[in-house]
Amino acid sequence: MRKAKIKRKTKETEIEISISIDGKGKSDINTGLGFMDHMLTTFSKHSGISMKISAKGDLKVDEHHLIEDLAIVLGNAIKKALGDKKGINRFGDSILPMDEAASLIGVDVSGRGIATISTLPAGRVGGIMMHNITHFFETFCRESGINLYAEVKGKNYHHMVESLFKGFARALKCAIEITGDDIPSVKGVM
Repeated sequence: MRKAKIKRKTKETEIEISISIDGKGKSDINTGLGFMDHMLTTFSKHSGISMKISAKGDLKVDEHHLIEDLAIVLGNAIKKALGDKKGINRFGDSILPMDEAASLIGVDVSGRGIATISTLPAGRVGGIMMHNITHFFETFCRESGINLYAEVKGKNYHHMVESLFKGFARALKCAIEITGDDIPSVKGVM
């Protein structure tokens, strides 16, 4: 089983995450940010990654530190659970419509970790600044070593962000699926 458990405690946040990549998409998530709980629950369900997340942060300041540290810890947990990536499909893609919104997603579990995301509109969704959603994915990708390409269109911010999380989950599910028995790179390492 591809599993990981990571804890991180700073002066700003305290986070504990345990995941099972080969889980059933079950989740128990409490971050103190209802919208983020909803997005991470959605991510768990559609990726098939079971996860338990307990997080506290200095929300009296704003949501930035907690969202950034969630991305750091979750990214590190995914990277640890994937190990040497032997046998994974490596690539995944998804087109995910959600009402008037849609996301076009491409994922490469290459080990390099770059996020290219279309500019989300300014404003808030579920009490979270939209730029912190982008920052979550940029930080997650850097820490996990996963490349992400995402185009997001729509009018309703909630639907746009949910489409992004669901589309990313579906693409990642395909990319981390075991489909072979070797490293999916001509280099022999990732």
